[in-house]
Amino acid sequence: MRASVPATCVYYLLDDWWARYKLRIGNIKTTSGSRHEGSSLADSLAYIERVHGDYLAYARRDAFSGTVAELGPGDNFGVAMLLLGGGAAQVHAIDRYRSRRDAAQQAAIYEALAERHGLGDPEAALAGLSYHAGLPAERFFTDHAGRYDAILSRAVMEHLYDALGALDDMAVALAPGGVMVHRIDMRDHGMFAGHHPLTFLTLFEPLHRAMTRGSGRPNRVLLPAWRQWLAGSGLRGSLRITRLAGIADEIAPASWGEIDTGLRERALACVREIRPQLPAPLKGFADADLAVAGCVLVAQKP
Repeated sequence: MRASVPATCVYYLLDDWWARYKLRIGNIKTTSGSRHEGSSLADSLAYIERVHGDYLAYARRDAFSGTVAELGPGDNFGVAMLLLGGGAAQVHAIDRYRSRRDAAQQAAIYEALAERHGLGDPEAALAGLSYHAGLPAERFFTDHAGRYDAILSRAVMEHLYDALGALDDMAVALAPGGVMVHRIDMRDHGMFAGHHPLTFLTLFEPLHRAMTRGSGRPNRVLLPAWRQWLAGSGLRGSLRITRLAGIADEIAPASWGEIDTGLRERALACVREIRPQLPAPLKGFADADLAVAGCVLVAQKP
């Protein structure tokens, strides 16, 4: 089935129908987001510490204080534990679905994190955590004006059904001086593995929407839309590139002009190869914009 793009699309249409049905009956369980399943304890700790460290670096802060929202924590609250241990008073973990967890594995992660960072009893270190499973970001922030000192996510915004609308609500939900940090992965997340990496952009929007609207697969909100949102948000911020089309490895956050010329040319060649197959709306995008497959959006409220 994966060898054929049309057959793959049929599969995703059926799978998305099934996902929407499960949501209607209140089934929010998922294996997606089980980041630590099958990982060693050392790998889990390294991932949690890297994510937390990235948030601090992107926001240019030594710690987060006050009330923090973390979108899409998946199967572990280790990042929340470090946020609380670093000075946050409360962390609200928000997820549309409830990821599968291995209770023993999670307990081992929390115990090791608490010991490594001097946080004392793991249960007490998570006392400021509130978990909101089954409540998507598009709904969570609608009536929380001025409440959050930080809103954080990694590889979550590309899964939202209405990512830009959610950002509008998050901007309102930020307290004065509050910051949001979103690391966004604009790839197809394996939907068309084995094909050109931008195959998912060749689909007409109604077909793509029908394949993704209930399952949370990538929403195809691309760089120009994030850039336009930031420009009109009234927030101070930046948009830095972290991934390029057709290139497997991440890059350190950078502007287009700061990226190695060879990497830029490889990404542009990837775009030019697929451009004849793009639907009309996407053909109007600049090659450089289509060549960006990941970014970090940072925005602070005055």
